[in-house]
Amino acid sequence: MARGLVPVIQLLALVAAPVAGAQSASQGATLFTQRCATCHTVGEGDRVGPDLHGVMERRDEAWVTRFITSPGAVIDEGDPVANALLKQFNGIRMPDQQLAPEELGALYAFFRDCTKKGEGGCKPSPAAKMGTDATSEEVARGRRLFEGTEALAKGGPACFGCHDVRGLGVAGGGTLGPNLTFAFARMGERGMRPLLAKLDTPMMAALYAKAPLEEEEQYALKAYLADVSRDGSKPRTDRDFFYLGLVGMLAVLGFMGVAFNAHTKRGQP
Repeated sequence: MARGLVPVIQLLALVAAPVAGAQSASQGATLFTQRCATCHTVGEGDRVGPDLHGVMERRDEAWVTRFITSPGAVIDEGDPVANALLKQFNGIRMPDQQLAPEELGALYAFFRDCTKKGEGGCKPSPAAKMGTDATSEEVARGRRLFEGTEALAKGGPACFGCHDVRGLGVAGGGTLGPNLTFAFARMGERGMRPLLAKLDTPMMAALYAKAPLEEEEQYALKAYLADVSRDGSKPRTDRDFFYLGLVGMLAVLGFMGVAFNAHTKRGQP
């Protein structure tokens, strides 16, 4: 009886192994998006740091582990590869990454899976894409979502109800929350991406708990805020001209009133 179970157990193990590998690679993809995609791609070229496509084939796993967890130490030890990378990428040192062994394993499974798929086989999710790399269409969609002319897919309120940015229009946005004109410049990718994904400030958590932003919406809003932040010093021509026109009209009316009074006084006996 026990002997008969052995082939069955072996068969189950063979079936389960690819499933576990796929789950591990999927977990690694999520981890890459959360922790690595700001500076790296897998098959789409260098960014702040190198493209990591094929890294597990170029370097042994022990070296990769040491460099991810303590890159500064590897550089300071005089490792030639680490120092060549430091020179290639303008002296920017990668910060130490505090990852558990199972997280590193999932990340390596993701890298190996990407290598099997070939160049460009592991594109980042829309939310992981840099906000500054957006197309004009993506920026335009972000503006529509922000000002509410395009509804959010899950029914959440538009951002402009609580926030304003420069150039939003004559009426402008709300003032309950902070002005977001330079939010992207202050927070960068590292801060903006999780903020839009979690929306975990007390007010936003209450508003979006049952209506989280979809990944494409997160990216469009991030792209819009990146664009606004970059161009935030430009005059708000729409609103500024409105106010300038209003001030000018009041000035003219005031001048006319003074002239009329002066004329009336001259006409008196």
